[in-house]
Amino acid sequence: MLPNKYSLLKMMLLFPVGLPLNFIFAFDVPNRVVSPRLMAVSPCRSSSHPCPVALSPKSPRFSVIQSSLALSSKSLEEPKCPVTKFGNKITRNLAWTDKHILSRIIKLANHTPALLSLSYFGLVSMASMMGMGPMKPGSDATLSSVLTKTVGPTSNAAFAALFPTLVTPASFVFLVWPLIAILQLITLSISALLPDKEVILTQDDLSVLTLANLCSSAWLFASSNAQPGNLPLASTLILPLVPIFSGYTLRNEPKYILWANQIYCSFTFLASILAFTVELQHGGRLPLIGKIGPELAGTVFLGLYSLSSLAVAKKSGAKRFVNFTALTGILYRRIVDVIGAGTGLWTGLSSLILSFTFLGTVGCWFWSLRELFPSKSS
Repeated sequence: MLPNKYSLLKMMLLFPVGLPLNFIFAFDVPNRVVSPRLMAVSPCRSSSHPCPVALSPKSPRFSVIQSSLALSSKSLEEPKCPVTKFGNKITRNLAWTDKHILSRIIKLANHTPALLSLSYFGLVSMASMMGMGPMKPGSDATLSSVLTKTVGPTSNAAFAALFPTLVTPASFVFLVWPLIAILQLITLSISALLPDKEVILTQDDLSVLTLANLCSSAWLFASSNAQPGNLPLASTLILPLVPIFSGYTLRNEPKYILWANQIYCSFTFLASILAFTVELQHGGRLPLIGKIGPELAGTVFLGLYSLSSLAVAKKSGAKRFVNFTALTGILYRRIVDVIGAGTGLWTGLSSLILSFTFLGTVGCWFWSLRELFPSKSS
């Protein structure tokens, strides 16, 4: 079929424009850089009709153009100038160093404050548990003694004896501190040594963990300097900061299960309520309240703990474990104290039955036991 007059008119209009462009592409490519934008606006590509002088892939000119473009790109990638070659080599080596060496060093540096704060907290905690007290005059100064010189002589057991409550757990409950330290060390080590693509603890997570460890150390400083009749107010004010900082990562839904943060936050939250109870019973510095009796203080503890911990719908396995262990320690101490009082077994048991805090602790204990093995429906 012969083309109509409109087709012939289009070909005549396009031919004078397409010829110079193809002529340039065919003979001047080695000295020019082909622009994709120029190719996009070429009438041979924008028109619905093929250009009469368009090059075929089988044409010799097309192979010349293709080889010229390949040589041009190769000359851009591998310059002949030795100075440029040396500069490109330095750039590639620096990029490899940043990716494989410096990134690891920076990652370790990001974890260093958290590791140092954990080490310091462990040292202060060990000194407080053993009741080392300040460095004695004339003794040889060591790094440990210098770092713990502000730790007082009052250990955790001595603090509980100086300011007893009806809801103070047994001493074995406080062995959770070494467990927290070990879990933190494992978590920080794995997070620091994993490849860069795997991030367990972000920079914010590391910062709040460092702050939590420093607040725990400050709380131990305050409680270790307690004396009979002199309850430090700082032990009540500082301790609530620890679960706030350590729970930051958990409140932001981390990608991985962080057992260290879960146990750390759960136990220090319990300890914060207990510190408030001690202040109510022995401090008497709250406005309009003053000192209250042991039964009332224990009731306040159970009420706050039930509402803020046991009644929470979504609890992790670590939090359920801490709840059960703490309440078991409270019941164990109550029973042991009554038996050791020497008033007789039946007399002691009858006093426990008539104690509202004991009955409330038993109820909370069964509550925590039931949640330790949750059903599928819950």
